[in-house]
Amino acid sequence: MMPLLQKSKTAARDWLQGIDTALLRTVAAAAALCMLLAHGFAFTNLFPNHDSTVLVFDAQWTMYVLGRWAQNLYFPLVRGKIAAPWLIGAFSIVYLALTSYCITSLLHLKKWSAALLTGLLGTCASVTAQLATYTYETDAYLLAMLLACAAVWCTERLPRLWGYLGAAVCLCGCLALYQSYIQFAVGLYLLLLLQRALQGAEWRHWLRQGVCALAALALGTALYLVSLKVSLAVTGYRLADTGNGLTQLLRLGPASVLAGIPATYGNFFKTLFGYSGWNDRGMRAATALLFVLTAAGLALRLRGRGGRMAAQVLWAVALLPLGLNVSHLLASGNVYILMQHALFLVYLVPMLLFDGAALTPADWKVGGVLVKLLCGFLILRNILCANGAYVYTKLVYDNTARQMTQIMADVGKLDGYEPGTTPVAFVGSFTDSQLAYHDPAFSRYEEGDLHQVNSAVTYDGTIKWWFQHVMGSSAAVIADSGTLIALGETPAVQAMPLYPANGYCAMVDGTAVIKLSD
Repeated sequence: MMPLLQKSKTAARDWLQGIDTALLRTVAAAAALCMLLAHGFAFTNLFPNHDSTVLVFDAQWTMYVLGRWAQNLYFPLVRGKIAAPWLIGAFSIVYLALTSYCITSLLHLKKWSAALLTGLLGTCASVTAQLATYTYETDAYLLAMLLACAAVWCTERLPRLWGYLGAAVCLCGCLALYQSYIQFAVGLYLLLLLQRALQGAEWRHWLRQGVCALAALALGTALYLVSLKVSLAVTGYRLADTGNGLTQLLRLGPASVLAGIPATYGNFFKTLFGYSGWNDRGMRAATALLFVLTAAGLALRLRGRGGRMAAQVLWAVALLPLGLNVSHLLASGNVYILMQHALFLVYLVPMLLFDGAALTPADWKVGGVLVKLLCGFLILRNILCANGAYVYTKLVYDNTARQMTQIMADVGKLDGYEPGTTPVAFVGSFTDSQLAYHDPAFSRYEEGDLHQVNSAVTYDGTIKWWFQHVMGSSAAVIADSGTLIALGETPAVQAMPLYPANGYCAMVDGTAVIKLSD
């Protein structure tokens, strides 16, 4: 026992001494700067809307049935249940900096590339979507990202047994926070294989490293499945059979997986090159130029080399889009930008080719400068997009708060209404009503892929959270979609005019009804 403890103590000391403090300072500074420039408004303002109306975490049941049981530990024990924006930002910056350190130290990137990678991961559309619409989840998701990359670090830097154990625990934690972030581990393993192929790794050794990566991923997944069964057994819940649940994975067969591979590749390129609210023409052009530089760099690297090396490199490159977007395959195409954070690791490929410390000859400086400029341009556009998104979200929140206050004032004037006792029902769709916020100047956000909505209150659950957390109201609001739909189908409600016309709210069989839309 003593020799094992001594060996562990020595390993820990060696690990601490091996930390590249200069690199750590670089990524920490880049994380703080880029996150504050892009998301400082979100860190210093409160604009609850849609799912972020959960200002006090109370979604324990939801997290269990979605297989994200670790969130029920993280929020009360680490970050706290209250979704305080500044604290969310502080934790997010730390997790981003540590993630970038793991990635850049494993790939031996220079400081400029490390800073740019940090900026791309911290300002991209995935983080903006989190902070604009799912604020309380942001730091938990970035912790999942850190754990995924830490798993790869464990298998690369620790002795084999400890490496596999550490990777399994980290991957289990990642999956238990948010399953789609496993793509960071898959993508980083593939990037390491690509780098080693470019360095001329021997075929058998290279293949063995790929098998070891698969083994680590399998161990982590197995541990997660065991923990999932335990969490469900203890709570007595069952997995949700919904679009964002895990039950659909159990129905995937080999045929459906194979059939989904082309669509997964197509979605990868569509996300990076297709138009959306966050991906404007300039960003698409910059991404296209980076892909062209990547193709040119690969062609130059492989010129005059053997077929074996070319085969290894092309295999790794071909698998990378699939690995970075594997959630699309496993979720049968039901993905959105929030689940595709790992896609932005693709910008590491030109960095590896033109600025990797172990790969770049001195005469490739021009290519390295172009890569830096293009990545810097993408970061700038991300920052502008994020700030616009938060201004839009704040306007939506202010609009909803103002009108909901007026609506409840009108409800209070109804004959027979008793605050806190009389049921209150909002019938119809908030987002399709006159309550919704509309401004053509912000159409890129309302119609984009950042999951932003034109009303801070959307589905039935948000009605409860809005009145409880945002308004601090004791109104007896009905927050069950089935009940609201049934009430909307009654003749008395169908005869009512729509908000804000006179008579839009009325007492119907003892319930204060607000008719928003048909």
